[in-house]
Amino acid sequence: MKTSEKKQLKSPYRVGFDFDKVFVQYPPLIPDSFINWIYKKKNKTLAYRMPGTIEQKVRIFSHYPIFRHPIRNNISSLKKLYKKYPLYLISGRLGFLDKRTEQWLNKFPIKKYFKETYFNFNNEQSHIFKDRVIKSLKITHYIDDDLDLLLYLAKNNPNVFFYWLDKSTFSKRYIPFDNIKRVAKISHIKEL
Repeated sequence: MKTSEKKQLKSPYRVGFDFDKVFVQYPPLIPDSFINWIYKKKNKTLAYRMPGTIEQKVRIFSHYPIFRHPIRNNISSLKKLYKKYPLYLISGRLGFLDKRTEQWLNKFPIKKYFKETYFNFNNEQSHIFKDRVIKSLKITHYIDDDLDLLLYLAKNNPNVFFYWLDKSTFSKRYIPFDNIKRVAKISHIKEL
């Protein structure tokens, strides 16, 4: 899904953002680690699971906007960046969540800050979908909460700056690429 063209900004930067855990909280009372664990396949290569029918129904219910609060400090940063750079929303959300996604965007109208929005409603592997969109849009900076995905993207896009949104003070994950930086919130990104 893509929005109509918005005003042209004269900037060498083209900034992309993920959606969940960047602008939208996970549901309350469910640990992030559990959600991350059920989303990915359990093997040595990066792959995301397509949930079965029952799990899809549970996820559709858990994606009501009442359970998915906005991340206000990141939205505040989004409003400031909107004045300086062309911004793109590039989300791996799957097709069965299309109606809940529209409900959320209607309740919390952040769509107006993006030049275009892209959702993975054709159910590709998330990392492959994002890699394709980042390349086609010539994104220069991309912000996401999924380090495994960012490791894949950084390897395939060495000239793009990636930012891993990670609020954990305990994370000790090794990042082997110089084009990935760990930040706790969007306002901590010094380059923008």
